[in-house]
Amino acid sequence: MAAKEVSADLLNQLLDKLEKLVGRVEFGSIELVFHQGKLVQLEKNEKLRLDKP
Repeated sequence: MAAKEVSADLLNQLLDKLEKLVGRVEFGSIELVFHQGKLVQLEKNEKLRLDKP
């Protein structure tokens, strides 16, 4: 599969969004979803740790 060109502006927007998501996650994951070779979705799953009573 050939690499697709991405504009610098679009890449910067994506990096900004990823940086904001990563900065807020203490425990969890961030998933990038691709469809037909295009990034279509960012998903954030966060786990909250509760103290034992």
